[in-house]
Amino acid sequence: MYYVLASAVCYYAATQIAWALTFPDSKVSLFFPPQAVLLCILLLVPTRHWWAYVLAAAAAHFLATQQAQWPPMYALNCEVFDAVKCVSAAAGIRILIKSPLEAITLRDAILFVLVAVVLVPFGTAFWGASFTLSYGFGTHYWIEWRNLGISNAVTTVVLVPAFLLGAHHLFVRRARALSPRRVLEAALVGVCTVALGILVFDRTPAGPTTSPALLYAPIPLLIWAALRFGLGGISVSMLIITFQAIWGTMRGHGPFLAQSPSENATALQLFLLVTAAPLMLLAVVIEEEKRSKEALGESANLMGLAAEAGNLAMWVWDVSGNDVWMTERGRSLFGLERDARLDFAAIVDRVHPEDRAAREDAIKQALETRGGYDVEYRVLQADGMARWIHGRGRCVAPDDGTGPKLFGVSMDVTVRKQAEASAAQKRAELEHVARLATLGELTATLTHELQQPLAAILANSHVGVRLLDAPKPDLQEVRSTLTDICEVTERAGEVVGGLRSMLKRDSTVAGLTNVDVNNVIRIVERIVHGDANLHKVKVYLDLSSDARSVMGDSVQLQQVILNLMLNAFSAMSGTAGARRLVMRTNSTDKSHVLVEVQDSGTGIAAEQLEAIFDPFITSKPEGLGMGLSICRSIIERHGGTISAANNPDSGATFSITLPAAGE
Repeated sequence: MYYVLASAVCYYAATQIAWALTFPDSKVSLFFPPQAVLLCILLLVPTRHWWAYVLAAAAAHFLATQQAQWPPMYALNCEVFDAVKCVSAAAGIRILIKSPLEAITLRDAILFVLVAVVLVPFGTAFWGASFTLSYGFGTHYWIEWRNLGISNAVTTVVLVPAFLLGAHHLFVRRARALSPRRVLEAALVGVCTVALGILVFDRTPAGPTTSPALLYAPIPLLIWAALRFGLGGISVSMLIITFQAIWGTMRGHGPFLAQSPSENATALQLFLLVTAAPLMLLAVVIEEEKRSKEALGESANLMGLAAEAGNLAMWVWDVSGNDVWMTERGRSLFGLERDARLDFAAIVDRVHPEDRAAREDAIKQALETRGGYDVEYRVLQADGMARWIHGRGRCVAPDDGTGPKLFGVSMDVTVRKQAEASAAQKRAELEHVARLATLGELTATLTHELQQPLAAILANSHVGVRLLDAPKPDLQEVRSTLTDICEVTERAGEVVGGLRSMLKRDSTVAGLTNVDVNNVIRIVERIVHGDANLHKVKVYLDLSSDARSVMGDSVQLQQVILNLMLNAFSAMSGTAGARRLVMRTNSTDKSHVLVEVQDSGTGIAAEQLEAIFDPFITSKPEGLGMGLSICRSIIERHGGTISAANNPDSGATFSITLPAAGE
């Protein structure tokens, strides 16, 4: 309520000022401050409160008009006219301009001029001129339209920015401490503006001998204020010049008194309008550029701080000129001299020969597609040591036609690479230990599997010796005995060969080969044959001849199959019905191979189904819960997936999908 009453008082005082700024022998009001007061209030308060401030302003203006003995109906028309004019301008500004006052852009300033200085003042002037003439005021419709439009436009462009900036600094923005030099410069501009205004608009004699060039005298000072102090500087300076020009002109001084009072008023208004609007736009452009430079500087500082904190090296390659700019961190990273001229070849020479082709291909593709690249490579140091670099870049083609540029960052990831290698080694050791532990569970059955062929070999050997000791050896029987020995030896050799492959350590990535998944399953099935008999499980092999080979490590894949088959035996150990294990392979499409391990056991508990591949999750009382976790790790390193699901009838099925070789 207090703010509404205060606004009414301000509007009333502004109305009295407006009438005081009217020529004595003319009805033309050079300046109409009430419009600026109400418009600024509407721009500063919430829209839901507009009605209260509009009614307060109308009441204050009506009171002033009745004191001046205006016709009541004419006064009411004026209240409605002023309210519509200010509300329209405020609504247009709020809808079109979203930037805060301290960050206003050239686009916002142009929209402000178009809406509040051109469209609304001159648009509503059609209505204002009509009811003014209808009440017997004025002489000609178009003269009244011109006077109303120009008066309101000048008021808006001169007073509204000044009022808004003053309110912003008073209620919103905290004043920043100014340097003494800055304060002295501002004082000098103000003193010079006041002195020149007095000289031009108050001390210059009126009459035909007055030089029109005097109008241009304040322009340099106004430009100075715009360049050095932005929108606030030009608003204050323009406000000083405006009141000096009006005051001097009304007292019969200055360069505007060579014609009738009405024409003098119009000439003064046009001078103020065509001076204030361009200089206001100039000040906005300067402040916008200043903010852009400050933001660019802040971004550069933040980027430098981020690069320093992240141990990053930044560089720019001008492709057309073959010039490379690089930070000191980058030169140190690549082992380059601090002041040496850089080009693309100088950096390529530092890249490890085995990694150059991959790096150059990535950069070439980025240049061709105007995109980015992400690659890791090694850099050779002066001492012969290699460091791993993670490089990222993006190609940018400027609009000025100077040719593409490649912007990039490089980061030393040697420590990470060493940690990954160490982790891979420990993972391989863990998998090897897990494999040995799994084979340890098969000791009893494997011993039984080997005892049978060894006993058969011994028995057949004795038979062969007896046959050869006979006076007339039966060579056919001897041949048959030796054949049995060979067959039994081959079966024992297959078991021993499978064990040997399972006991050896994992091969490296470079040693990956085409692996026949069907053959992997057959090898593991021979190894667990004795354990299957011990658990009374019948193993069925449904291996598709169309199943393609996969690129991988046969030992690791054997470990996965072995773990899944032993888990299936354990799951079926407590079932009373038929115990069946089906090993199935198939090609889901031309690029993937499907392996399924289907048992008829108890299935997987619902609460464990989602987390069954997580570490330390197990249904075995003596289990550690690492087997399936290792299986998933192996399959994912082969580019595949593994999942588990309960069967509709009984048991569970584990499904493995692997990419076919060459995909």
